[in-house]
Amino acid sequence: MHFRKMERRKRGVYRENLRKFVRNCWNVVKQHAMEFCRNTGLHGYKYIGESHRFMRDRIVWAITVFASLCIAIVIIKFSYAYYNEHRVYSVVKSTHQGIWNYPFPAVTVCDINRVSLELTRKLVDKLDLPPSVSKEFIVHEMNLLNELLYPGQNAQNIRNNLSRLQYIFESNDLTIPTVVNAVTKNCQSLLKACRLKTFDVDCDTIFEPSLSRDGLCCSFNYITREKYISNTVFPLKITSCGYQSGLTFLVELNPDDYHASFMGSVGIKVMLHDPYDYPDFDTATQLVTSQKYSFMTVIPEETYSTENVQELPVSDRRCVFANEWQYVKPKYDERKFAFSRYSYRNCLTECRANVIKTKCGCIPYYYPQNETRVCNLKDTDCLEAYKFWYESAWPGIDFSPKVVPIVDMNNMPCGCKTDCNFYLYSVEKSEGTLDNRISHTGLNYSNYDGENNAWDNQSIIHIFFGDLVSIQYRRDVRYSWRHIFATFGGLLGLFAGFSLMSIFECTYFFVIRVVTDTCSKQKHTTRVNY
Repeated sequence: MHFRKMERRKRGVYRENLRKFVRNCWNVVKQHAMEFCRNTGLHGYKYIGESHRFMRDRIVWAITVFASLCIAIVIIKFSYAYYNEHRVYSVVKSTHQGIWNYPFPAVTVCDINRVSLELTRKLVDKLDLPPSVSKEFIVHEMNLLNELLYPGQNAQNIRNNLSRLQYIFESNDLTIPTVVNAVTKNCQSLLKACRLKTFDVDCDTIFEPSLSRDGLCCSFNYITREKYISNTVFPLKITSCGYQSGLTFLVELNPDDYHASFMGSVGIKVMLHDPYDYPDFDTATQLVTSQKYSFMTVIPEETYSTENVQELPVSDRRCVFANEWQYVKPKYDERKFAFSRYSYRNCLTECRANVIKTKCGCIPYYYPQNETRVCNLKDTDCLEAYKFWYESAWPGIDFSPKVVPIVDMNNMPCGCKTDCNFYLYSVEKSEGTLDNRISHTGLNYSNYDGENNAWDNQSIIHIFFGDLVSIQYRRDVRYSWRHIFATFGGLLGLFAGFSLMSIFECTYFFVIRVVTDTCSKQKHTTRVNY
């Protein structure tokens, strides 16, 4: 019982000391607040602290000062929100950036004819066929390989035809990539002469077979993943402009060899793209038909980001650099990245491949492969059923004509992020018709003399930079800490007369002196009581 009384007494003493300490603090704060108002250089505060003024005047001034502070804080809040939403901006750095600073675009050449009739007959001659199936019938059926590229291209029901053809491939131990390689015209047959920087070169040394959205094609200056990993090949740069200083090549077409064309024409499809980007449908594309003399003028643009942008978090700058694939978390992440390096276009292509894998359990042969089953002719029904899921600008969402999807436009498709550094190539094309009265030997031609070749189903293409200079854009941080400091300080100075010294004044009056005086009074009170 005595112990409980002692405990209650101690608690009572503690509460009483706490009340005295709080009361002393309040008195000290009130005293220093009035002294601060009388002596500070901040606008309006001295009228609050003058004791000879009427109380209503002091209240009006207090409300005015408080309202000014509130307005300043609200505007600062809006400014900070705008700063967070617009941390990065783009400006034109130069309209005369030297053309030698820009990589020459990758050039991908695809024959409109996807299946060579001559090569198809050679392949079919080697196949073991069922007794009830003729070779000519299988040769005719081989044009169905285009269903792998453009499912649903044939209007009639061809499911049985596709199954039969796939069965023949499997019984002969042939995969789809093997068949496509066997029936596609190679680069040596398509490209007959090449010239680079005014020098005649062997086309096989600069053009290589490559995969594109149009199947197996030939590419120049295209950096694949294997080349990028080896770190031995870099994009070509050209130091001059004009058609004689770029890339020139002669293509030879054979209309009699056409067996499965994806267009109702004879010619080639030329795609110009970034050397590190996969040649998809979103690249700059030109069509060159037979017996044409074509000029393709390339106008490059560069957008680069400064080191200040790179220091920002990815969520703030909303873009990634080429070596920051690990910061991108796509919606479909079952498949590892199979391209040379990260870019927004490569990310979308990877997402399309993953959508097809998720829906159909395979990857089409025209995408780079890595331990994934290649789609065969039996999968074309699935590819056709989901083509509006992967051929759109927003892969993974049904964009069929009967569906009106709702997407979050504040986010990017597939979780892909835009590029911090990238090149954009615009193309202007002009062309004429080759004169059959002119003879040629490769890319050299003269008046017809009966000895050299005359133009016959051939075309010449020049690809070159159109000017010695081009536009360069810079992405930089809109607001650094210096801008924020100046903006916030200016707002506080405008509405309340704040300066840097005002912070020290507030710290001195309301922290240092309050603590010091409160402790002094507390000690004095304790001694008196003692």
